[in-house]
Amino acid sequence: MDRRVLALTIIVLIVLAPIGYVAYAYSNFGSVINPGKPKGTSNYVVIYHQGQFYVLTPEDYASELAGGKKLPPGSKVFNVTLKSYITGSPEVDLNLTLRSFYDRFTIVIGAPSVQECKSNPQAYPGDCRMRTVVATEVSALTSAIFSANYYIKAKGMGYDNASARQYAYQQTQIRHHIAYLSFITKLDIGRGSLGNEKNLAVLLIGPAEGAKCNCIFAPRRGLLVIEGTSDETLRAEVVLIENIIGFRWPQGNNTETVQITG
Repeated sequence: MDRRVLALTIIVLIVLAPIGYVAYAYSNFGSVINPGKPKGTSNYVVIYHQGQFYVLTPEDYASELAGGKKLPPGSKVFNVTLKSYITGSPEVDLNLTLRSFYDRFTIVIGAPSVQECKSNPQAYPGDCRMRTVVATEVSALTSAIFSANYYIKAKGMGYDNASARQYAYQQTQIRHHIAYLSFITKLDIGRGSLGNEKNLAVLLIGPAEGAKCNCIFAPRRGLLVIEGTSDETLRAEVVLIENIIGFRWPQGNNTETVQITG
């Protein structure tokens, strides 16, 4: 082969190979968060009324209405579907994803347009106040679980209670990241460097991100997608997650939930 042709071929490979890899990883993001038919599904009804959330199965909800009961005025009803792509049980997938031990975790609070909430909330295609509430609560929820895991690790290393709590707090602070759903974030999710068995990623998809369903699912280990067609729905979905995994806030937190019945 002519040296010039060989040199040109090498240059082309050096330039195009990374571009091709980036293009593949970015395009793969769509298939990651839209993984197709799930192995199993579960449906829930979340009712909000006067600061209280009620979580029911569709059967229990229908039974209550069939018995002649009516929802109080001002109540809001959210129908949410949990999907399973890992074990076949959405509830198991949810617990497995959130409660596993990770090196770090990232909360992807939404598209870059979410930043408009700080300076120009009118430009945000959703409810800025509610998105802020959702981002804060899901971050606090994940932090609490992450911290508990590192507390257990510290106790196993021989730390006393006070030292173990301090260790867990410090590790949570330095291993906790907030990100927007930018090109780079999509690239990282698509190529698997974000949202894996070592780096948990919780991704919020609402109206600003083009949500198509009210659903919660983990397309793979270490990646949890919370998708809602409104920011209010995202809020209800976070409460549903807390309920399903049996999470309880420390005393003083304002979130109130009622146990699933049935």
